[in-house]
Amino acid sequence: NDWESVFGGPAWTRTKNPDGTPGEWYLHLFAPEQPDFNWEHPAVHDEFRSILRFWLDMGTDGFRIDVAHGLVKADGLPDTGHGEQLKLLGNQVLPFFDQDGVHEIYRSWRKVLDEYAGERIGVAEAWTPSADRTALYLRPDELHQAFNFHYLGAGWDAAELRTAVDESLDAMRPVGAPTTWVLSNHDVVRHTTRYADGDPERGLRRARAAALLMLA
Repeated sequence: NDWESVFGGPAWTRTKNPDGTPGEWYLHLFAPEQPDFNWEHPAVHDEFRSILRFWLDMGTDGFRIDVAHGLVKADGLPDTGHGEQLKLLGNQVLPFFDQDGVHEIYRSWRKVLDEYAGERIGVAEAWTPSADRTALYLRPDELHQAFNFHYLGAGWDAAELRTAVDESLDAMRPVGAPTTWVLSNHDVVRHTTRYADGDPERGLRRARAAALLMLA
């Protein structure tokens, strides 16, 4: 299909057979060294539950789940019909991200977390088209927290920030999950630079103000 890697180029790489002839294709939404698992296979589910239990037995308190929205793919792996797919991330419905089937996986992971004493939690790094879609990952039988990329993505504008805050609170209230507030992460330009509009001093002032707002 026409899927593109988030890191550039096609999301498909072809293997070579031992005799040098072309082999099978495999999917990697990110680097070729990071092949996607096929979650239609029960053995994949079993393997991940065993990994969770290994670390929980070691005393781990929780897990940050990278690309939590990217495990399940739409049936038939349909084309997106669009180039420059990276520009669509986080605001468009895509056949390889935020598919409803991911929630069955996280319900099974929650059961594993709940087997252990203490507060063991799962945190979703999930880029979704809306705060309401993020809230689905945080229903009482799924994960506990999610990065709030809708707040992170708001521009330096009072009305826009207010809307992001209100929509985040409104979305999380029905599922009983805490709303998280984050200004930067390793995937986006840091807010001191992002808010600067070319003026480093302005960026520093705005970043300090943004931190004050966030901590309030």
